[in-house]
Amino acid sequence: MLQSLYIKNFSLIEDLEVRFTSGLCILTGETGSGKSILLEALSLILGHRANLATIRKGATKCIVEATFDIRSHNLQPLFEAFDLDNEPTSVIRRELSTSGKSRAFINDTPVTLDALKSLSSALVDIHTQRQTIQLTDPAFYLALIDAFSNDQGLLDLYKEKFTLWKDLSSELTSLSERQKQSNESLDYHKFLLHELDQVSFTHDSIELLENEASALRNATGLRSTLASIVALGSQEGVGIQDQLLALRQLVAKIASFGPLYSSLQDRIASVGIEVADIFQEAEDLGEAILDDPLKLQEVEDILSTLHSLCQKHQVQDARGLLEKREHLRELCEDVESLENQIISKTKDVDTAFDALSKAAQTLSSQREKSCKPLSDMLVLRSRDLGMEHVRFSFKRTALSTPGPSGLETMDLLFSANKGIDFAPIGKVASGGELSRIMLVIKSIMAEKTQLPTLILDEIDTGVSGEMAKAMGKRMHEMSRHMQVISITHLPQIAALADTHYKVYKQVVGESTKTYLTPLNEEARIEALAEMLGGKELKETALRHAQELRNV
Repeated sequence: MLQSLYIKNFSLIEDLEVRFTSGLCILTGETGSGKSILLEALSLILGHRANLATIRKGATKCIVEATFDIRSHNLQPLFEAFDLDNEPTSVIRRELSTSGKSRAFINDTPVTLDALKSLSSALVDIHTQRQTIQLTDPAFYLALIDAFSNDQGLLDLYKEKFTLWKDLSSELTSLSERQKQSNESLDYHKFLLHELDQVSFTHDSIELLENEASALRNATGLRSTLASIVALGSQEGVGIQDQLLALRQLVAKIASFGPLYSSLQDRIASVGIEVADIFQEAEDLGEAILDDPLKLQEVEDILSTLHSLCQKHQVQDARGLLEKREHLRELCEDVESLENQIISKTKDVDTAFDALSKAAQTLSSQREKSCKPLSDMLVLRSRDLGMEHVRFSFKRTALSTPGPSGLETMDLLFSANKGIDFAPIGKVASGGELSRIMLVIKSIMAEKTQLPTLILDEIDTGVSGEMAKAMGKRMHEMSRHMQVISITHLPQIAALADTHYKVYKQVVGESTKTYLTPLNEEARIEALAEMLGGKELKETALRHAQELRNV
């Protein structure tokens, strides 16, 4: 249950701390006193979006902190899911600064809004006046039936199967789209790949071919130069090789005079071998050079083709062409593998759909079994609220394809009087009837979900007199099993509170502030009298207030 609430610098609230009791807690106050501000502050605890405009003028940060007693509620799995300490008394805090930064904490551990929403939704439910519109929402009735069935496992299983089916279906769609796009470009990719495969080349082909072409273009000059080099080495008497021979013979005369001289002999011998090899290679190269215009044309044709392909594929060299060719090959092979992937994924989707259908049928069967007992309970509790001839009936509409919550939608049909046919509740129920029905629904859902705290914001709208008293009794009965905090303008309901709080505002200096205070018995009588007869506490209003308290 909600033990305490601390609010600082939120709208008209400068600094407010209030402790709540178990049972039925009633909040009353004049219109505009700030009751809605309290609910807005609490909505931050529930993970709702923060609004910078709610920070009190002149402040840089607002804080909302709620303390919950959760000893009697098994929330350990939820705390473990978010790696949080499960304290018997847990504190949820939300901070909002004018810089736009919003932070949330559970037991002083920073958490995401998703974690905050998950935990707080298991602790408290706030019903606002706007939520009565849920009585026209088919999803609301599915949630009601599932809560009444008290078998969350079936719904969780269905949602798990639905998520798997949707994910697999999405993957299949993506594969099919890829296949479609690939098929559209397959012929072009095959053409480009064939074009590259027709040319034999390696990563350095362009460089080698350019060197070969240059040699062919300059064959005469190369041959002449190489012949001159060979002549330098072989010219009789003065050639380099004859000179080296003479040098080797001179050094041989002194080689025996020690290692310093013998090393000279070795070095000259080594140079002789290298020089002889150089001249032999120059002679071989010269003999190999031919004037071959056909070969030159062949090389230049290949070079032209490679350069053209580089320009076409926007790459720098033959290495880039190799990478492009491999990429094109992968694209073509991918089209073939996509077909196999689609066949396999289709089987996965069909299997997932079969499992989903079975889970949906089980869920639908459970819902169908629950419709009649739930209708009977709605009738019984609505009659306690003065709707003597009320009847309810759930109308199931099958879906052509599975939805997030099952294979059907639900609508609640309603008849308030004998002889009147059923019609959708949102179309025929009056405001007062809607309020009473919503209270009945909230009482059922709260019991089934074992919610610790239920907060009702003027759920009694459109109700007065004996019906107001009946609704108050229903709230009081609900509060025996859970904490009920209700904002009301009706004295008949306020009189039944275990604890009565008054919300009021005062002008302090140049600002307006909202306050919340628990009332003792005397103050409660006066507050009820004001609700009955206005600010002037007339004797009759006081007596009537006393009578309400004695009921």
